[in-house]
Amino acid sequence: MSSENTLKYRIGVLALLMSATVINSFDRASLSVAVPFIIKEFGITAAVMGIALSAFFITYVLGNFIGGVLADRFGSKVVLGVSFTIWSVFSALTGFAQNITHIILMRLGVGVGEGPYFPCAVKVIGGIFPTEERGIAVGINSSGNRVGLTLCPIVMAFLITGWGWRVAFFVTGTVCLVWVGAWAAFFKDLSRAPTVSGVEKPKAEKLKWGVLLRNKAIIGITVVKFTQDFLQWLFLTWIPGYLITGRHFSTIEMGFYTSLAFGTAAIAQPFVGFLSDSLIRWGWSVNRARKSVQVGLQLLSATIIVTGFTANVGVAIFFMVLAISAESACAGHIWTIITDVIPEAYVGSVGGLINAIGAIAGIVSPIVTGVLVTVTGNFQLALTIGGGSILIATVFLLFVVPSLDKPWHDALGIKGAVAGLA
Repeated sequence: MSSENTLKYRIGVLALLMSATVINSFDRASLSVAVPFIIKEFGITAAVMGIALSAFFITYVLGNFIGGVLADRFGSKVVLGVSFTIWSVFSALTGFAQNITHIILMRLGVGVGEGPYFPCAVKVIGGIFPTEERGIAVGINSSGNRVGLTLCPIVMAFLITGWGWRVAFFVTGTVCLVWVGAWAAFFKDLSRAPTVSGVEKPKAEKLKWGVLLRNKAIIGITVVKFTQDFLQWLFLTWIPGYLITGRHFSTIEMGFYTSLAFGTAAIAQPFVGFLSDSLIRWGWSVNRARKSVQVGLQLLSATIIVTGFTANVGVAIFFMVLAISAESACAGHIWTIITDVIPEAYVGSVGGLINAIGAIAGIVSPIVTGVLVTVTGNFQLALTIGGGSILIATVFLLFVVPSLDKPWHDALGIKGAVAGLA
């Protein structure tokens, strides 16, 4: 480990990453809060709005994979800084949209920028944090996602109520660009250094993509990511609309209960990371600790099905908060698993590929949900399918994904000696 990689430095980098994650999730979710107002102004159906909500993920998928490869090649500092700037600018430009086509184009731009973020972030974390600290580090960084989702409904509702949805996008898209300057000034990409503690680092081998794409280990964890993400993107794109149209809440009530759910999730994510790391320190194997935590969270996430079928508002909100919190912790903890098994030199490329395929669920989920709501007139079937999706993730994690304690070099088509880069 580099002499520059002190505890103070790691905490500083983690704080920067977490703040970026807050902004990332805020800009990603801002459109979902504005859904009822855009539908009304443009005179469109829920199904058409679903297409607009899913547009983000078309370029987000490509951005994940391409961004991950670029991060491995050029480093996370430049790639993350450029991508942050792109998504912020396009988010701000959403406020100038004159029709649904403009909304779709702006969301495509936001997707381009946000795509590289998580592959870059986990590459940084995997490179500077040791295994026994990775769970809490990933958990803290991931909690920024839910902090952003907590703040988004409240801030957007306030801005929309006072000045309209257009101003809300312009303001939120521009004020956070100062982050790019802080990132450029503070972060040192230590993975780009040719030596570590005076010893020359071995060169990373070229990935064998054919071997990678056929391997059971990679296929299994990718399916887990996809089926988890299907429910995640249902939450991120349709929960505000569900509360307003399905439960008939006011805009302010919607903002409060959505923020309650994601605020609880923000607390759950670092706690789950701490628990997962603690189990390893207490003698559990990495495989037992990581999979036990992940499966428990997946089962709790599936309780969203109850929300769709209860007439009691209190019960519905309870299970909604529980499911969103558990799924949010799932989404963060899966990245801990990825950094455990993928050597640092390949985390950007392989993590980007896994996240890109998982993000395809972000294209499918909003559209499927919008169509089901349009056809059935309620959210029951949509929530049932979402809950069922994450149960599929449980099956694959238990019975397809191999032990996390075994070397995954065969899955990557590389020699085991390269593990020294991790």
